[in-house]
Amino acid sequence: MRTDQAAVERTFTAVRAALPAVNSAAFYAELARITHAPVLDPAALDDFLTGWWRIATRAAQDSEDWQRMHAEAEQIRSGQCPPGTPPAEILARRGGRM
Repeated sequence: MRTDQAAVERTFTAVRAALPAVNSAAFYAELARITHAPVLDPAALDDFLTGWWRIATRAAQDSEDWQRMHAEAEQIRSGQCPPGTPPAEILARRGGRM
């Protein structure tokens, strides 16, 4: 279901609550890496929050599309090719340029 304005407050609690379950392990792993460093880097913590806030906002805007993207990514990881235009054909259309 798509919403026009998916407002996610830019706090650790709100971002984590807005994330789909498929993202929680990565969220906690990255947070642990940053917070368990010998010296806490505030810039890294801010970058972490900003990045995950963007993900949470994007996922909240269109959760079905977010789930579809993860399903396609899993197909690619498992060696299956999701339906669509093959990368070689896209490159050929662009004259081999990205």
